Amino acid sequence: MNKTGVVMALALLGASLTAQAADEKTVKFPTCEGQNAEGMAASVKRDYLQNRIVRWADDQKTLGMADPVAWINPKEVKGEKDRWTVPLTVRGKNTDIHYQVKVDCKAGSAQYLASKR
Repeated sequence: MNKTGVVMALALLGASLTAQAADEKTVKFPTCEGQNAEGMAASVKRDYLQNRIVRWADDQKTLGMADPVAWINPKEVKGEKDRWTVPLTVRGKNTDIHYQVKVDCKAGSAQYLASKR
């Protein structure tokens, strides 16, 4: 591979890593130890609608609005030992955003991972 090919490959790799990092957001999360699936679903939905959408301009732009509809099916919430995976769907005027929210109650953090559908 010539120098131009190597530079192009590195540029593509860097763009890929940047795009991946943009789809992953780690945030502080309220205390949730001892919650069940329904409680976690409500906590994640509340966290997104009250704390995240107001701060995440990129989500507002993608959705086309600042007050989207969010829902979680509690039957799809998985977890044990205060670590949860919560599928969150957010619907706006333009499109939907699908997140897998990984919550660590002991650490007080959540990781919002946008999935492509």
